Amino acid sequence: MRQQEVELVKLRAATFIPSAWIPNSRESEQIAQFRGDNREFTPHAVNTGRSRVEQEAVVDFSRETFTQYGDTGTSIERTFGEDGTEDVRTGKASADGIFCTEPVWSDDRVEFEMHASASNPLVPHPSPVDYVLEATVRRDGVEVHGQHDGFPCFEFYVQIGFGPFETLYRHDFRETGDESVALAGPMEYEFEART
Repeated sequence: MRQQEVELVKLRAATFIPSAWIPNSRESEQIAQFRGDNREFTPHAVNTGRSRVEQEAVVDFSRETFTQYGDTGTSIERTFGEDGTEDVRTGKASADGIFCTEPVWSDDRVEFEMHASASNPLVPHPSPVDYVLEATVRRDGVEVHGQHDGFPCFEFYVQIGFGPFETLYRHDFRETGDESVALAGPMEYEFEART
């Protein structure tokens, strides 16, 4: 594909919990669980409600426009009483912490950052899931440098033109041994990728 033919470059990011349910680590007499996203790595989970955080940035070189989208999934907690009763609570984290910085346009590239910070609204004093991605987008590819927490799973993809999504980076806490306590404190992981 020749460089001048590419008009759109899309970056997609998401965080998710692969299990259907995970235990709530809060001290309680009742058994409590949080609903996970019940999925594996895929660039096609946007707008399905199967991510804790989802974000997209689209660079349109022909129109010189930049559009962005960010959202959070619904948090669901269920508790089971000793008598067999089940109580369900739901909440949705604010998407205010999911944003892109204003893009800086040059002759051959666009530079911006993707940020995400969102907390479980059903937990008192929660630590947020965080990532930051610095991106340089050209018509023929991207360069990224990012940081993120150790939990949950993180995925970053790029689509050049209307071709298939390519994986930029994935983090699977099941492979690294990270747990939900990794949400507290500074971001533990750094990465770089380019296409």
